[in-house]
Amino acid sequence: MRFVRQWDLVEAPWYLVLCRPNQNHIACRQLSQRGFDVFMPQHKTTRRWRGRLIEGLGPIFAGYLFLGTNPAEPRWREITRTPGVARMIGFGSQGPATIPSAIVTGLMLRCDADGCLVPDAEYRIGEQVRITCGPFADFVTTIDAVAPDRRIHVLIDIMGRATRVAMDPASVTRQG
Repeated sequence: MRFVRQWDLVEAPWYLVLCRPNQNHIACRQLSQRGFDVFMPQHKTTRRWRGRLIEGLGPIFAGYLFLGTNPAEPRWREITRTPGVARMIGFGSQGPATIPSAIVTGLMLRCDADGCLVPDAEYRIGEQVRITCGPFADFVTTIDAVAPDRRIHVLIDIMGRATRVAMDPASVTRQG
């Protein structure tokens, strides 16, 4: 899979490709072989197979990938006829919709060399955090568990009983 390197980033438009079910990797490989810039951010996943837990990489946006091409000579027909590609995301007769390059560039900068998204901050079990938003805003609590999908579980004292609540890591900050 060919990824655009940081020094190659330009303000070129990016497009969103809808892949056929479970064919993200096929579409990504085929489009790369045809000379397109393809970006499919991934994350670590765990799945059950024959009673065992298997860890691997999976696309963050299942069923979609980002495609960079020259808008002057787009080759839309070649893209849509590539194995694994269902269609380009667009607005009817206006053609494929463009994705702002700042969004794709921001995702690329947060990925490692393999295209795996690097988390913002790693939280550890037992660490003190302050909740920044939601109904429990300004509560100081302790992390009880960190899930594989990076959700954190905190213990909140509700009516004299410790209750486990799942939270997005973006909604907490480290208690200094």
